[in-house]
Parts: sequence; structure tokens; C-alpha cells
Amino acid sequence: MVLGGKTPILEEKVAAEMGFSLVLYANAALQGAVHGMQSTLSALKEKGVLDERAVTSFAERQRLVDKQAFDFMEARYAAHAVSENG
Repeated sequence: MVLGGKTPILEEKVAAEMGFSLVLYANAALQGAVHGMQSTLSALKEKGVLDERAVTSFAERQRLVDKQAFDFMEARYAAHAVSENG
């Protein structure tokens, strides 16, 4: 289902009654992200400052991008480069 597309959006129960066992909401996450970006940037433009409560926390952002894994790789490869270069 595409929000804003030609196909009507059906409730899960209705889709199941029609025989569907799976429904994909194409672009829903992207459309939601764009909406969030537009809202955030509009608030910044209007107020000249952002309140941290209006966005996902930095800690959650770091968790979502798996920052810890990148830190681990950085340490691993930095140590490897040092040992190779003597």
C-alpha cells in the first residue's frame, strides 16, 4: 500500500478477509522520516533554535546506527595499522 497512492488503504483485518497474509506499506517509513525532517526544520526556521525534546535523543541515534560497532572497528583497524607500520 502506498500512502497517497491510487490503491485504497485497507485495515489489516479487511486485507486478511480478502485473502492477504502480508501487506507492505511501501515508502511509509520514508514518508514518515521526511515529515519528521520537515517538521523539525520548520520549527528551527520559525524559532531559531531546537529543543532536544523535539527530536530523537543523541543516545538513541547512536544506538540506531550501531555506533559501538564502528568504535570497535576503528580501534581494531587502528591497532592493526600501528602494528603494520611498526
